[in-house]
Amino acid sequence: MERRILIITGSHRKTGNTALLSGWVADGARDYGAEVDIVDAAHLKYKSNGCTSCYGCQDSTEYRCIINDEASDIIASIPDYDVLVFASPVYFFSLSAQIKLIMDRMYSLFKFKENKVENNFGRTNIAVVASAAGDMGSGLKMTESIIKQLAGFIGRKHKSLLVPNTPMDPIKTATDIDIKEKAMSFGAELSQW
Repeated sequence: MERRILIITGSHRKTGNTALLSGWVADGARDYGAEVDIVDAAHLKYKSNGCTSCYGCQDSTEYRCIINDEASDIIASIPDYDVLVFASPVYFFSLSAQIKLIMDRMYSLFKFKENKVENNFGRTNIAVVASAAGDMGSGLKMTESIIKQLAGFIGRKHKSLLVPNTPMDPIKTATDIDIKEKAMSFGAELSQW
């Protein structure tokens, strides 16, 4: 059975390093038979800047955000995938605001009851693809830690592709065969995960 992978990118640069890495990861996964969808979180039309703490999702029997915009259907579809990949540049030591906006609205995929938390993630594992102009200490490890905690919270596995010292110019990144091979291999790994 082919694996379904959702990559949510979080960079305003449509042709930047995050787009390059995401494309290579997707190509690597597709080469091994995975179905891959890529969503550009930075360019969705939102009715709010993240979770509004309205708790409408908690009052509903559905696992979805009640704010009806382009993000709500995407977030509701996450449990339909085998792998959810957050692809982000590291901006000021962590994930981009665009990824954080989606993550905050994922609150709707949980039901917080008296002494328990329910979710409908089922089979969905979590991965991150992150790049930074600096070294691993410039936010890449913190970014990985956030994803690891999310995966642990839902009782699922996590994987990371962290790319330090990425050139600021995506044209230079596009010619870096080592980065491309690592990204394609990561995609292949996700297709079998």
